[in-house]
Amino acid sequence: MRSKESGAPTRTQRARHQDLITAAIQVITRDGYRAASVDRIAREAGTSKGTALYHFSSKEELYQAVVSALFETGATYMAERLLAADTATDKLRTYIETNLRFITLHPAHVGATQQILMNSDTVHAVQLDDAIAPLRRLLQSGQESGEFGEFDPEVTALSIRAIVDGAASYFLAHPELDHEHYIREAAALFLRAVQPASLTSKDAS
Repeated sequence: MRSKESGAPTRTQRARHQDLITAAIQVITRDGYRAASVDRIAREAGTSKGTALYHFSSKEELYQAVVSALFETGATYMAERLLAADTATDKLRTYIETNLRFITLHPAHVGATQQILMNSDTVHAVQLDDAIAPLRRLLQSGQESGEFGEFDPEVTALSIRAIVDGAASYFLAHPELDHEHYIREAAALFLRAVQPASLTSKDAS
């Protein structure tokens, strides 16, 4: 956010900042990426284009704030629940379920972010390596503790992220979908995949 004062933004500035992010999400969701001008977003937020450009130097900067806000909110939502999980198995189940459930709780923000990332050459999401690394470490810790079997943590982490990232588009395109069933099945699929071979063989028999 661009401010003429030095130091941290005031409460009023933070509120206006959030108002503009919310308005951008609403306009993109309703009217589409191409129609979401700064002027239209400002009107949606009940302010002027000049005020919007006081807080954000360009539409791209505002769009980056929309994307960053989603990832920051998601990270907080995830962290609170992962901290409550004790074992590697519980943490993996929590990781998958909370990622997918977060999408169902914030459909407009997720959809607007997807439109921005698909259409903008200057706005970027969190780097894939940043998303994969903690998941890979979780899988490795489960292997080290003996909870998980032998598999490639990198490939498995990438597969889990593919399911999560793909669900964002699928959920939005299929609002009639039983999301809770999807979430439970996705978690169960990967929990079976990481089991030690001895447990998998026992289940099969």
